[in-house]
Amino acid sequence: MTTRSIPVADMQAEINVTPLIDVMLALVVVFMIAAPLLTKRLTLPLAGSESPAAIVEPMRLGIGADGALAWNDRALPPALLKEQLRVLARSEPQPELRIEVARAAPYQAFAAILADAKAANIAKIGVQTAEDR
Repeated sequence: MTTRSIPVADMQAEINVTPLIDVMLALVVVFMIAAPLLTKRLTLPLAGSESPAAIVEPMRLGIGADGALAWNDRALPPALLKEQLRVLARSEPQPELRIEVARAAPYQAFAAILADAKAANIAKIGVQTAEDR
């Protein structure tokens, strides 16, 4: 039995780089997904640091079938509506204005109230029918 020796010049030392490329591509994908998440600041309230924001009850403005107005279930003369909306707009934090409309209420009364609320800079307005309440 003869042993044949391989000359050193014929040997090739190669590294299999396929697993290295696979790992690098996986890291690129992970960083592409994680990078946008790291650029946005997310502030979370810590326990015991500050009191949570006070929950503000919405103000209810009712429009009856005859066009009569009610502010939190109390009669409101139409002449005082604009002033009441201005006071609501100045309150901090500003509560939601919830307009409760009777099905038979005139549309013109509802449209006028929406215009007045916009003019008074009311930020949040909700609308519901009186039956939804």
